[in-house]
Amino acid sequence: MIAPQLVKIAKAEVGVEEVNGSNCGPRVNEYKAATRLPAKEAWPWCAAFVCWCVKQAMGDGKFTFERPTTAGAWDFENWSRAQDDSTSTKKPAGEDVKAGDIVVFRFSHIGIAVSSPDADGYIKTVEGNTDSAGSREGGGVFLKNRKISQVRSRIRFTV
Repeated sequence: MIAPQLVKIAKAEVGVEEVNGSNCGPRVNEYKAATRLPAKEAWPWCAAFVCWCVKQAMGDGKFTFERPTTAGAWDFENWSRAQDDSTSTKKPAGEDVKAGDIVVFRFSHIGIAVSSPDADGYIKTVEGNTDSAGSREGGGVFLKNRKISQVRSRIRFTV
């Protein structure tokens, strides 16, 4: 199953930071290399972080879906819908989020859920290109607490 691997991989990256707010850096450029865009150029990398995590979770396994390579948060919905039944997209997500889901936010940002919603309607996520304030233009990988109402859609791996 990919979901538990995604959670483990994403959590291990918490604390990675850009170099001087440049949208670049050794590890950040590795994330960006998992997309179709030039890795050494400066651009927002939240979706690249998710692409990299999926790539790592897939390892050398054989899967019937195409690995995501998009650098667009909302474009992940298109990617998921173009796959076979290895992924499931729900929009709006409502309370249907669990650990290992890719969560696409209403404010054009993306992350990986590492918990289901709590009693107060919050989920824990790991996100790239954010900060302690929750910006979608931050400088690192952070563990965040997000309101479920901020989630536009969720993408779940079924394999």
